[in-house]
Amino acid sequence: MTPIPLARRIVIAIAALAVSAVLFRGQVASALITRGDDALRNGDAGAAVRMYSRALAIDPASARAADRLAFFLDMRHARGDAQTAIAVASAALAHVPGDASLLADRGLAEQRLRRWSAAEGDFAQAGAAGRDPRYEHLAGRVALRLGSRSDARRYFRAALALDNAFAPARVALANLR
Repeated sequence: MTPIPLARRIVIAIAALAVSAVLFRGQVASALITRGDDALRNGDAGAAVRMYSRALAIDPASARAADRLAFFLDMRHARGDAQTAIAVASAALAHVPGDASLLADRGLAEQRLRRWSAAEGDFAQAGAAGRDPRYEHLAGRVALRLGSRSDARRYFRAALALDNAFAPARVALANLR
């Protein structure tokens, strides 16, 4: 038996890596998200952002990676973070429309940029999609900021319909009376 020439072995290795990258991109993205979470817990925010960004580059349809990155950007409050969070969440929503976490992330960023109507719409969609009273409550708060007591009342009632014991919506609704 004759040995396989070096050039041929390199081509085979590259082909195997390319096939593996396609087949296992979800798992690689998940591993990068976990590493990003670990970096964040250890106080290395820069590494966390790099890991979440790499996960999205490998798997652009990863709602989890987009959520982690957009939420972190929402909370970091550095210059340009809100706009980047909106772009990240919007791109991910193209792959997973109606994802409650991504809608809420985008709503938070829009709120920071004082895009009140867009924030209200995203929080309302997040509340309906995720059946989460917190997002309905946020939509109600933004509606109040926009001066619409009737919309706010509707959102607070929707929050209570999802969770009758949700105190923030109960208090907000009582304050509207």
